[in-house]
Amino acid sequence: MKDKYDVIIVGAGPAGSTAAFFLVNKFNRNVLLIDKAKFPRDKPCGGYLTSRVFKRFNYLCSEIDAIVEVPTYGSYFYGPDLSKLEWIKEIPVGYLVLRTKFDNYLKDLAVSHGVKFIEGSKVVDLLVKEEAAKVVVDNGNTYIADIIIGADGARSEIAKKSKIYEKSDSLNKGLCVVNEFRVSEEFLDEIYGKNRPTHYFYGFENIIGYSWVFPKRTHLNIGIGGPSSSGRELGKKFSKFLNYLREINFLPDSIKLTSRFKAAMIPTSLALYLNRSYSDRVLVVGDALGVVSSVSGEGIYQSMASGEDAAIAANYALTELKFDSSFLQRYEKIWKKDLASELKTFGNIMQLGSSEKKDELLEKMRIFF
Repeated sequence: MKDKYDVIIVGAGPAGSTAAFFLVNKFNRNVLLIDKAKFPRDKPCGGYLTSRVFKRFNYLCSEIDAIVEVPTYGSYFYGPDLSKLEWIKEIPVGYLVLRTKFDNYLKDLAVSHGVKFIEGSKVVDLLVKEEAAKVVVDNGNTYIADIIIGADGARSEIAKKSKIYEKSDSLNKGLCVVNEFRVSEEFLDEIYGKNRPTHYFYGFENIIGYSWVFPKRTHLNIGIGGPSSSGRELGKKFSKFLNYLREINFLPDSIKLTSRFKAAMIPTSLALYLNRSYSDRVLVVGDALGVVSSVSGEGIYQSMASGEDAAIAANYALTELKFDSSFLQRYEKIWKKDLASELKTFGNIMQLGSSEKKDELLEKMRIFF
């Protein structure tokens, strides 16, 4: 029989790498982490971390300068009529990162504590037996473990193969298009200020969603998010948003406006609609679980939190040697106690984008800071 791991984690984003780190560093488990990409790799995302990331995962604090591009000291919120609400503080309320750097750091941290990492290998099949679970990768290799954690994104193969996803679950996913432009630090200091506030535009061009502008140290991250059904229309509105930003001098003339952008599925509050987040020998975390906030699009904190929650549940199962779904349902209780309240709070928050509800929108946003 091939070497058997305690846990195999599919996907080395923030959720997968955090689960791997806790399983090895806190629980001394034998863990294999697999990702289809070669690292470092980028991911379509705003790259916004709320301050609670460092409060909860305080082991990252000593490396904050290596992880973070700039702190941000607040936000501006714009309604459909472009009226503005200001929320600026004297201390950082969040941090802006490059996902290429941030995700690679979390992966390296897990590996440095003993996690085995295989990159450039896509998991194409999952086989769950009474005695163990097995994943098959695209080069034909197989790997065996007691538990599989699916951290492989909004289109999770692990969730599909384990029957955690149902066809209707695709209805609870959004879509975002995003581009990150290289911009001079001088321009960003002059236009956005050294306190680097983030900018949220709710209902721009009547979208059911919002657009954002995140000014980093030498990058400008711009995106727009809406329902998955918006498809090509969202891309057209993204182009209009870029033109609008140029008109108000938020984009330098040196940046060539292009119709090219990156797109990604956003599982906003999908976790609340899943029939379950576990099956025999399988748990799902992060975007595979669907814990992205529907109001801010924040998902990194929630992904890392679900990764820690899954590590706790997996360790308990390994201690008790019980891997059936009736036992692993404890994981759902753990993550719901941790995250479900805020996901419910923001389930219909997009309705607060109108100017007459700006104060209510701001009040709802306070949970993040």
